[in-house]
Amino acid sequence: MLRVRLTYAKRGRACFIPHIAIPSVFSRSGYRAGISFQLSEGFSPRPRISLGPELPVGVPALSEPLEVRLLSFSADELIRWDRALPPGFFFTGACVVTGDPGSAEAKSLNKWCEASSCILALREEPAGASPLESFLQEMKDLGDLLAFERAEPLGFRCIMENPAQRSPGFLVKALQKRGIIEGWPDIFILREAVGRLDMTEESGTARVLPLTHPLSEEFEQALEKVATGESAFSE
Repeated sequence: MLRVRLTYAKRGRACFIPHIAIPSVFSRSGYRAGISFQLSEGFSPRPRISLGPELPVGVPALSEPLEVRLLSFSADELIRWDRALPPGFFFTGACVVTGDPGSAEAKSLNKWCEASSCILALREEPAGASPLESFLQEMKDLGDLLAFERAEPLGFRCIMENPAQRSPGFLVKALQKRGIIEGWPDIFILREAVGRLDMTEESGTARVLPLTHPLSEEFEQALEKVATGESAFSE
């Protein structure tokens, strides 16, 4: 049995598939691709799939983590699985989790999800200073954000700890409370990554490290394919 960790992108109409339905998306596409799942026990055995922190419906993502227990795992199998996924989904990274039970390396997926990185932008930016910048500074002062920076031309990149409690919806609710937006249609938000927190104490710089190895030699190339809806394995 192999414990395999994967990261996947979720774009386009796929964003409207709820978190609770994601295991079915990957199990059904996996069966179509001939993937050998390890099944749970009981009267209704199912593939053993674990998800990372919940992502609100309608929010696109570039690197969402999941873990699956497989009887075998190879590059060819992953290519077939990737091609069997519905439009808007495709894999961006993969690794086999090693380590003895109880070791730090073998801890559960959600314990590895220490922080998240999001891109945030107003759909209609008012003239003058951006209200987002002062909002994000306030959130940082309150301890709700670890760091933020401009991410031209997209808006602002912000990093938050504990993505299970601080999802993109947390930021949207805070913006609504302060009267900056009326609701979700007024904001563009994308979750770039969920993973380990890397904090440089001297500079105070924070970044989120992915939980898998990129599937291409240049991870940026894989992310460019996300924007066009291509598979990371497209020929």
